[in-house]
Amino acid sequence: MSEKPTVEEYLKNIEEGKFRAYSCVDCGKVIAPPSGACYGCGGNNMKWTDVSGKGKLVSFTVIHIAPDEFADEAPYFIAIVELAEGTRISSRLLGFDPLKPEDVKLGTPLILDYEKGKSGKTYLAFKPE
Repeated sequence: MSEKPTVEEYLKNIEEGKFRAYSCVDCGKVIAPPSGACYGCGGNNMKWTDVSGKGKLVSFTVIHIAPDEFADEAPYFIAIVELAEGTRISSRLLGFDPLKPEDVKLGTPLILDYEKGKSGKTYLAFKPE
């Protein structure tokens, strides 16, 4: 079994612009953010894996009233993206005006990007391909 996945390492990878997921050695299921057990087979034989950075928009919302830590960044999009590898993740959505959500279409092909917040924190983000 590989090292136990941690959210801290997952976030560190994002901060360094190296988004990675976990994959199950036994069944191949890709998981992000990392978990100690596979969502597919329940096994715990996991390893870090690179992902293509491609996906499609499954769902989104606009955050107008954000928690204190993110208040200066509102309004902004939070999206659910289905990666080409099959897992779904939440991320920021770039390339659209959060005051015009009607312009956003579900199923839009997306590519990996990152957003540096006003706090200096780097967020996982996706933008139209």
